[in-house]
Amino acid sequence: MPSPLLVTITFSHYCEKARWTLDRAGITYRESGHLPAFHMLAVRRAGGRRSAPALITDEGALNDSTDIARWADRRAPGAHLYGKNDAERREIEALEDHFDENFGPHTRRFMYFHMLRDRDLVLRLSAMQPAPALEKRLLPIVFPVVRPAMRRAMRITPEGAERSLRKVEAAFAEVGKKLEDGRRYLVGDALTMADITFASLAAVVLAPPQYGAPLCSIDDLPREPVAHMRAWQELPAGKFVARLFREDRAPPRP
Repeated sequence: MPSPLLVTITFSHYCEKARWTLDRAGITYRESGHLPAFHMLAVRRAGGRRSAPALITDEGALNDSTDIARWADRRAPGAHLYGKNDAERREIEALEDHFDENFGPHTRRFMYFHMLRDRDLVLRLSAMQPAPALEKRLLPIVFPVVRPAMRRAMRITPEGAERSLRKVEAAFAEVGKKLEDGRRYLVGDALTMADITFASLAAVVLAPPQYGAPLCSIDDLPREPVAHMRAWQELPAGKFVARLFREDRAPPRP
């Protein structure tokens, strides 16, 4: 079959994890990028379920960023996505699962809580995306329906956003503690899925310029999240993410 098809919500951090993984593994793929809500039909049409990222391969559909990483690791073992020995693999897999479950949902909820309040900001971000023009034209019309649906799906409430803020700060402190010994990567001596996962899931609250899809400038965001974002950028973990994107993120494909 042709090269795998990656169906994404363009600015999703789990989709960035999938893109970065495939780029790191040197796997050629095509990306079909979409806006939130519209992505569900695109995933189903491509052969996946409803969530993104979904990678459609000659072995079937993969519907989770970790499944995509494990598939890429089998296809490109020389990339050492899961380290160079069994001990490293166990540690990397544990960190990947930990960040996926206990960090990524909270960076997402924190940002959506603040951004969904501002219809014009969401529409500006959507207009920047490499997504179908029809979706961009329809989003202002369906936004009154999409916004409450997203809030329900991700449990976006003031109380939830406050819990997520504490979770994000705890994760930055946890990774900062690991970096105190001067290591350049979380596990081993090269980039692995532990680093890719943390950096990708942190990116939406750090806005590195090398991100694989357009993000809003920090200066365009509401004042409250910006204060936290600028503080997180200056933490050891924030600087670690900035370096990974600067030095280890493959340039976005044309």
